Amino acid sequence: MKPARIRILVVDDHFMVRLGLRGAFAAEADLELVGEARNGAEALALFPRLRPDVTLMDGILPDIHGVEVTQRLVAQHPGAHIIVVSINETAEDIHRALEAGAMGYLPKSAEKEQLVRAIRAVAGGERFLPPELARRVAERNLRVTLSARETEVLVLIAHGRANKEIAAVLNLSEATVKTHIAHILAKLDAPDRTRAVTLAIERGLLRM
Repeated sequence: MKPARIRILVVDDHFMVRLGLRGAFAAEADLELVGEARNGAEALALFPRLRPDVTLMDGILPDIHGVEVTQRLVAQHPGAHIIVVSINETAEDIHRALEAGAMGYLPKSAEKEQLVRAIRAVAGGERFLPPELARRVAERNLRVTLSARETEVLVLIAHGRANKEIAAVLNLSEATVKTHIAHILAKLDAPDRTRAVTLAIERGLLRM
């Protein structure tokens, strides 16, 4: 009796990427590509029909962010085993994907051997992070992060909004906005608003 193969769904909007993965999996006796989706909507529709063992999820899709698609799939199908594959490799990007329910995270530059190892590990119920990405996440967990509200305030600052405008958009008092800004500056050890935005982007806390 032949051993069961690991059934894989690939979600990526680039044809050449999907074509390359087809060839990579064809050379592995225990891997089988059972479906391809070009965007998040197709992934959400295909998954319940195919019930793949592992889904390779592009981090940046044309319609829905890959992390959001991951979150929806895991919520609807708790047994989903998803590996996010992305050009974004900051600690925050990885953290968001894992929080959404991804069991693995790989850079788009990953070699075939590492990708195959990740698929086999995740299919077996293990988490998979390359050592460098695991280190970034560990370091990220040791430092203070911004709250959801602080992030909203910082996004508006980045778009050039004054305190009064931020207060109106978020339905807060100006005093509360000033308090949030003070906390942001303290957490990021930034001397002013402009530097706070720059530091947050550099650290992956803010994506414009």
